[in-house]
Amino acid sequence: MKNRFRFKLEKYKIAYLILLVLAIGCKRVEKEKEGNFQIEKKLEISSQEIQRILKTNANLESVLVSDDIKLSLPGNYYFQTQTIEKEYIDKDSKIGKIDLASIDNYDLVQIFNSLFIKNNIGEEEIMVIKNQGSNLLNINDLKKDYRIETIYYQDKNSLVFSDDDTFTTVHFDYDLKTKSYLIYTGSVSWTKKFNKEEKLDLAFYFLRNAKNLLSNNLTEKEFTWKDYIENRPKIEINLMKYFFNNFKKEIDVFLSIGESSEPAFDDYSMIKLYRINQDKEAQFYQYLNNLAEGKPHEAQQNAKWASKLLYTDKKCTLIPKENSNLVEIISQYYNGEDYAKEFMVFSIINKNNKSFILKSNNDLNEKSTDFYVKMFNYYSKNNTLDLSNKK
Repeated sequence: MKNRFRFKLEKYKIAYLILLVLAIGCKRVEKEKEGNFQIEKKLEISSQEIQRILKTNANLESVLVSDDIKLSLPGNYYFQTQTIEKEYIDKDSKIGKIDLASIDNYDLVQIFNSLFIKNNIGEEEIMVIKNQGSNLLNINDLKKDYRIETIYYQDKNSLVFSDDDTFTTVHFDYDLKTKSYLIYTGSVSWTKKFNKEEKLDLAFYFLRNAKNLLSNNLTEKEFTWKDYIENRPKIEINLMKYFFNNFKKEIDVFLSIGESSEPAFDDYSMIKLYRINQDKEAQFYQYLNNLAEGKPHEAQQNAKWASKLLYTDKKCTLIPKENSNLVEIISQYYNGEDYAKEFMVFSIINKNNKSFILKSNNDLNEKSTDFYVKMFNYYSKNNTLDLSNKK
């Protein structure tokens, strides 16, 4: 097992040329070409925007991640904990004044945004070191483990910085109840093809997550699509807008009956648009009802075309959600006991005397379904995801 405590960005090493950057405060100067001229573009974020992001609603939930360690995580997040035993800790390992070689183990908690379980935009993890004094670590100790090009934010517990196209957030807290250090790191790699503004924005949402780990301000608000736009990173919303902007020309001009469009960006493909005859809408609902009744073969015989969008012989349920529908697909043991659930969200789109099925992938996790439902509902009513451009 690989020892990961140092948080070095070894996996991002690659031979590339580094342009000289002058960093002032939270600004980074880049060169862009415009015609035959070069202009300077400053990558920056205002203190007001930082505070806005830190105050956004994450619908925090208290989660037991390790023995007696409870953390407050965003409601749309999952986690996975592994214990790093002494035999896998290097004998010279230290963080600040914490001698890792002298402890029996520590826990590494990986947290995952439910929208991107299978293809992460960024990586987030928390190192939990128990039974330690409260004066053994400071932010300068953590800085030593990184190559830093530009610092955008720093306080006594936190650091947001970049090294070329990789953006990283580091934060630590001390839990008085368990006498444990929580060392958080969040990073979005240079390999991800999102622009730097989006990556920097995401880095501050990572900081929000980090600063909330010990928060008691637990919330459970049902979001509208407007709430999602205002409380989620730009990368998430802009990625969805990219997909739907590609659908516009398909709906207006290109897509023929029986054809589908499934745009991708940086290997992300999350939504499909399928054109149907207008008289096939009822047939699709009947097809899903047959699946729900446990009649998959009859369903396929009556609407073979629909099986290209979803086919299962597992137990499933069709749940109406305003202009959308949620399909719950349940895996069961032989004794009928449920052991796993997956979901698909779809909506029927009618425009210009044409009909389309707009659908998610068939293997959504439960925590991502509400995002899709609210997004599909909004789009089916407004033909856009943009709040300021209703049609």
